[in-house]
Amino acid sequence: MAFQPRLSSNQQKQMEQLEMDVMQDMYNRLSESCRNKCISKRYDEGDLSKAESVCLDRCAAKYLEVYERVGKKLTAMYTAQMAPPEK
Repeated sequence: MAFQPRLSSNQQKQMEQLEMDVMQDMYNRLSESCRNKCISKRYDEGDLSKAESVCLDRCAAKYLEVYERVGKKLTAMYTAQMAPPEK
């Protein structure tokens, strides 16, 4: 098990705020990207059409899957970088 330093209360709050900022940014990017891709610029009706709903569902699922994969890859790279060199 890797050593994990204990964080002070202030550091913990900063980490929580950073995590919230990252999640908010991801949500905003997902919303904008999928809206631009799936919803017509002409608002002909108040509700989403079936095609728009399906497109949004698929877009969001793909976006989150890629986001998760990138996060895992970055974590693996960081962990490898922080590991002590093997002799």
